[in-house]
Amino acid sequence: MPRIIAVLLVFSSVLVSAQTTDYASAEDSLMSMFRGLYQQDEDQVKKSRNRDIVDYFIRVLQEGSSFEYAFDSLDMIGRLYSPDKTFRIFTWNIPLEGFSHEYHGLIQRRDKPSGGCIVFRLYNGTRLGKQMLAGIFSHETWPGALYYQIHRNKSAGAVFYTLLGFHFNDRFSDMKIIESLYFNESGDPVFGMPVFNNGEETQHRVLFEYSGEVVFNLRYNPDMKMIVFDHLTPIEPELAGHPRFYAPDFSYDGFRFRRGTWEYQADLDVRNR
Repeated sequence: MPRIIAVLLVFSSVLVSAQTTDYASAEDSLMSMFRGLYQQDEDQVKKSRNRDIVDYFIRVLQEGSSFEYAFDSLDMIGRLYSPDKTFRIFTWNIPLEGFSHEYHGLIQRRDKPSGGCIVFRLYNGTRLGKQMLAGIFSHETWPGALYYQIHRNKSAGAVFYTLLGFHFNDRFSDMKIIESLYFNESGDPVFGMPVFNNGEETQHRVLFEYSGEVVFNLRYNPDMKMIVFDHLTPIEPELAGHPRFYAPDFSYDGFRFRRGTWEYQADLDVRNR
């Protein structure tokens, strides 16, 4: 009997320890690490600091109880829970020489069998381009972006998630993206589902490139139940085909979700919406 009691006491102490992990302290450490990263000037030092961040962040997020901790003081990175609270996604970028950027992220997903969480690392070191419109990517070949909105949808009975994100393109232009994400039969994240109908073809994602000197709005409008965005046009007709000279023209387009597909709609009336 004493041995049984001892085992129970040890097991109980392990549970208490797991439940009282100081995530506030971990968050403070991460804040300090991110500040240290962004204060660096040399690319290699930035990358080294980032590896430390990723390794530490993954260890913290693998603990099951960490899923409920908001990490809302990490306001220098993107943090989104899925609407059904089955996973969340963190994204951030590293500015590098030559006006380029690396994109990094983590997807944290509950793992019921173990009681912990599965964490997928996201990495991208390339610029987005039109060649990616029909691409399907894993978490290891992720088309990087800083996500700021997420929605849950269904297509042909399968659940997927629509992400809105921002991407620094180069010294002249920026990009925004409407991305699709789902989890395959193995539970791995997959980016890219053919659910965006632009009126001419169906794409796996939607990209917008525009002048880095203007503000381009891309948001989900709950009143209209649509993704609404500025219509982009060249600032001069002769500059057509050069997105670095594109800017909003004060009209709006959007995508409405119907029968499992995001369908493009032009020239929306968004007054008082």
